[in-house]
Amino acid sequence: MLGGLTAVALTLVIAFTAVGLASQLGEIRGGGQGAVPASNDDLAELAARLISPPYPMPDGSTQTVTLHPGALPPNAGFDLPIPPGAHLVGSVLRQRTNANPSFDAVLDVPGNADDVTSFYERELGKKGLTPPQMPPQMQPGGFQGSVGPAKGSTFCKGDGLPFVSVSVFSRVNVPNDVRVHFEPAQAANTQQWMGSPCSQKGGPPPGMTTQRLPVLRAPDGVALQGSGSSFGGPRQQSDAVANTSKTAAELESFFAQQLAAAGWTRVAGGANAPLAFSTWKVPGDGDWQGVLIVIEMPAKDRRSLMLRAESPIGSGF
Repeated sequence: MLGGLTAVALTLVIAFTAVGLASQLGEIRGGGQGAVPASNDDLAELAARLISPPYPMPDGSTQTVTLHPGALPPNAGFDLPIPPGAHLVGSVLRQRTNANPSFDAVLDVPGNADDVTSFYERELGKKGLTPPQMPPQMQPGGFQGSVGPAKGSTFCKGDGLPFVSVSVFSRVNVPNDVRVHFEPAQAANTQQWMGSPCSQKGGPPPGMTTQRLPVLRAPDGVALQGSGSSFGGPRQQSDAVANTSKTAAELESFFAQQLAAAGWTRVAGGANAPLAFSTWKVPGDGDWQGVLIVIEMPAKDRRSLMLRAESPIGSGF
């Protein structure tokens, strides 16, 4: 599943760079000194070629793309809901021979990331597309880095195609940058090699421990970078570094609210700069315990974060 989503994410990064280029065709001019300005058609062709693979697909077919600045592709086979107040930057239609076309869209959407996700949960649910029921072991937890989407969701019909993925990138003082990918149903022989992030086949390795760490996201405007993680066995841990002027106590309090919302029960804690910490009872089977630690490092506005869950019984203590 994660591999499929990563591939989609990389495709979107390339695709919407080109969409942004195409949306400004009238402003872009080509070449160095003495170069002839590029025509709109030349720029559109260049953008399309850059995001179209120059090699055939696994079944021997080829793919072409068409850019649609400021619009959704016509006759794409799916009516994408647009959140109220959103600005549609553009889309790209991907057409492969003898297959139903897929498309990507980019929007500027006001509000917070949760509002955007809630909108698509509600509206796509009306079309029979819902989040897949993945086992807990397949849901990564711990501190979520600022690089990448603030919220990422997949909506499925069953465990194959079609599916819709929605990635919300939060930005400071401007609307969210929202990327949507629609992958349609295909003929059986085509769907076999394409795969789907909705598939639950395979699953986690036998005996793999259930994920105990909930997802923790940084406050708005705080840059967070993961610095290590361990999710196997009776001890699970996530480490990160934050760049912010917020104190250790403020960060501990912020993340503690997310732990409580995830069902963790606070046992004890305290704050005395440069350290803030709390201990927790972790929900679920077994005698799992948790600890959250935030340290103000000597470097200006640098904070070290650690979240750990462990089972004393499993550790042999």
